Amino acid sequence: MLSVNPAVVAAGRATSAVLAARDRVAGPRGGLLLLGWHAVDKTGSGLVTTFDELRRHLDAIGDWGTVVRLDQGISGLRDGSLPPRAVVLTFDDGYAGVAELAWPELKSRGWPATLFAVSGYLDGGRTFPWDDPSAASARLLTAAELRAVADDGLDIGSHTVTHRWLPHLDAAAVGAELRDSKAALEDLLQRSVTTFAYPMGGWDARIRHAVVAAGYDAAVTVDRGRNTARTDVYALRRAFAPPDAADVTRILGGAYTFLRPLDSWRTRNGPAWQP
Repeated sequence: MLSVNPAVVAAGRATSAVLAARDRVAGPRGGLLLLGWHAVDKTGSGLVTTFDELRRHLDAIGDWGTVVRLDQGISGLRDGSLPPRAVVLTFDDGYAGVAELAWPELKSRGWPATLFAVSGYLDGGRTFPWDDPSAASARLLTAAELRAVADDGLDIGSHTVTHRWLPHLDAAAVGAELRDSKAALEDLLQRSVTTFAYPMGGWDARIRHAVVAAGYDAAVTVDRGRNTARTDVYALRRAFAPPDAADVTRILGGAYTFLRPLDSWRTRNGPAWQP
């Protein structure tokens, strides 16, 4: 999530004004923006986005640019076919509210999205260790529900088997997290699963190599910024949406990219909480 530090927000808003003035003179920059969310419900807390917030985010995105599928965005980076201000929408972890609330709203707008699912949490009886198991927002999709929403058009990628911090695992454990999740999801969905999101943004050269070896075509980080033809497709940049829709617009315009060194620091050191 975007930092709520007032100084950071003020700096981002000042940067946004400078970038907007430049775009008015030079025209909007090309490239591909990826945005992410986690859980969606009616109330919102922690990493949960309220449904009303999400709709305001989507309104802002629609005003700003064009939503494309993740695979279309990747191929467009390679061949230069992206529409102006292309945006990909992603959801991590596999919370039930994404299928119940977010996906119907996206379908009503005719927009695609990708959900990165944790294959070991699809039995209907588990919640993540960081969630309150009594909270409605903590409920995860079951295998049958994930299959149903995939059949309805939601794109599915892998987010490992157990959502662990990969840089702290040995090579065998990393390989199992990557391969077993891919195989389980493909068996469930009866289609190829070709994209991957690093849990908690944990990646380095070793983990990237393992993702390639496991047979994925692309992988998504939590390092903010614009993706261009020069961006490594196994290190695609992505920002998570803050609550305020105006800040979502600023992110799309590049205002908070100056925080990427913080993202890189987190990649090296890991989050405060690790499974």
